[in-house]
Formats: sequence, structure tokens, C-alpha cells
Amino acid sequence: MLPRHERLRRRKDFLACYNEGRAYAQAHLVMYVRPQASGRRFGFVVGKKVGQAVVRNRVKRRLRAACRQCLPYLKNGFDAVIVARKNANEADYHQLLQEMQSLFQSARVWQASGEG
Repeated sequence: MLPRHERLRRRKDFLACYNEGRAYAQAHLVMYVRPQASGRRFGFVVGKKVGQAVVRNRVKRRLRAACRQCLPYLKNGFDAVIVARKNANEADYHQLLQEMQSLFQSARVWQASGEG
């Protein structure tokens, strides 16, 4: 699990990301990125169109795991909300990881070396 200080937990933080952030999209994921002063926080959204609770929870676990794997390569100073599209349950973990890396690169928060 992501450390508590790296998670978005309040509705107003999610809404700020949607309203003030910039959106980037892939086949299975949409990511909203909003600059902030320091640190980095992540939120994950998997709507009911993705499937029933078991499916949604599986997709959410995969997204969190993919995000954890990306952490060493990410810069500080942003909030990100990662939204699973309706067809996200059809993608396996490696597809989601690849799309997430691509989204982070598009948002210019990915750094080449793994020095936090």
C-alpha cells in the first residue's frame, strides 16, 4: 500500500485534480495531474461501469501496485488521480503498468534515473 502521506483521501483534493489539473488518456486509463508545492499524492478511481465489486477491487489493486513500481522514477510536486476506464478489467497488470508509465511521461513527472 502507498504510504498515507502519498494518498489523496479527501473529496476536495480529488475535485481539485479534476478541475485544476490536466488530463492525459490511454486506452484503459485517464490521469489527471495537478502541480502542488511539494511531495506527491495519488488517488485511484474505478467506477461501477468497470464491473462488480470484485472486479473493481482487482483493478484498483493492480493500479496501486503499478503506481508503487513507478514511484522511484517519479518527480515530486504533483497530485495525480488515475481513473480506470470501462474496459480496464480486460487489461492485465503489465498493460496497466505500461500505460501508467506512458501517462507519467506525458505529464512530464517521470525522470530518467531512479533517484527519488
